[in-house]
Amino acid sequence: MNKSLHLIVFASILISLCSLSLAQTCQNYKFSNQNTYTKCVDLPVLNSFLHWNYSTSHQLDLAFRHVGATASEWIAWAINPLGLKMIGSQALVAYQRPDGPFYAYASPINSYDTGLQEGRLSFSFSALSGTFANGEMTIFASLQLTSDVVTINQVWQNGPLNGGTPAIHPKTPDHLAALGTLNLVTGAAS
Repeated sequence: MNKSLHLIVFASILISLCSLSLAQTCQNYKFSNQNTYTKCVDLPVLNSFLHWNYSTSHQLDLAFRHVGATASEWIAWAINPLGLKMIGSQALVAYQRPDGPFYAYASPINSYDTGLQEGRLSFSFSALSGTFANGEMTIFASLQLTSDVVTINQVWQNGPLNGGTPAIHPKTPDHLAALGTLNLVTGAAS
């Protein structure tokens, strides 16, 4: 083989290896706060991942991660007991406040024209917090679900900040497809 062909083959292999190392998955991910989770799923759109533990007492401990984030956007993950849709979602939201601290809070979604206002959810939660480092936003929380909940309807999003508060997310195909079901026991997702 001539030198040009060797160089092309070497460059192709190097690019392939770099692409593989940059592709994130939830498997074997290590959280900086040392939290560990027994199950995880690579969500199909919006560069997002869900990690969780689900106990026999129906407590859901979770970490929702979004990679490729900037300080000018918000992220959210929600359970919707009413179906696979945005309205009715019980959301956990987080973003970088302009004055410095990373802020995580709860927001029930009651309309398409939501400003993601803080409010009460239909289930209790604790340990709600978040982190933002190296282009990755994460929401942590513990949710207390009812005994009849095994499969959930989940919705996740990211969108821009406007004046330091969440604005409506884009309506791209990926944003509109950011929903699905998740079996908390088996990990089966659709």
